[in-house]
Amino acid sequence: MQIRLENICKCFDGVPVLENINMHLHKGKIICIVGPSGCGKSTFLNLLSRLDLPDNGTIQMDASTKTAYVFQEDRLLPWESVYDNIRFVKNAEDSRQILSLIEDVGLKGYEKHLPDQLSGGMRQRCSIARAFYYGSDLLLMDEPFKSLDFNLRFEMIEKLLLLWEKSQCAIVFVTHEIDEALLLGDEILVFSKRPAHVLESLEIKTPQRERKLGDPHLLSLRAKIVENILR
Repeated sequence: MQIRLENICKCFDGVPVLENINMHLHKGKIICIVGPSGCGKSTFLNLLSRLDLPDNGTIQMDASTKTAYVFQEDRLLPWESVYDNIRFVKNAEDSRQILSLIEDVGLKGYEKHLPDQLSGGMRQRCSIARAFYYGSDLLLMDEPFKSLDFNLRFEMIEKLLLLWEKSQCAIVFVTHEIDEALLLGDEILVFSKRPAHVLESLEIKTPQRERKLGDPHLLSLRAKIVENILR
């Protein structure tokens, strides 16, 4: 699977939001997107999900590409249990896979709990397990850890990496947290202020499991990202 975006532009009511965005994504790769608030990162995900169309430019994607979306809110069905919230995205039930995913995200023992019986972090873990159960080729994540506290975010990163290593789907991960991008991304795209264009593309070759935020290389990349965002 390969996805290629070339010179993507998008306007709303005549106001430019995205300007000449380019990206190349293939299976097993994580691309993180950082940038100022309101610069069009969520708009970019909507184009990738085919919920919207670009005004100019091309998106080359196989029509058979399965796409899953994890939002800032968990969007669970409040009347369904953890197990059933995961199960409902596929017609055929695979109980072994569902229970395995529940264990992978640390929700073993909560299979029958309803969303209002769970913490915010637990609900978001359920929504991530649901996305992986769907079995997508492309997983879009729009600031999925935004509402979580500092320590819980790093726990969620570990859970996400575990599931990604098993599935090897492609992920586009939007975040305001530079540390999340540094720990997750094979490549980080730094968006400018609106109309957004790519200020810099930063590649990280160190495997995710070997990264530490105090490493000189990551500290250097962090400084570069901050400098770009503050332009």
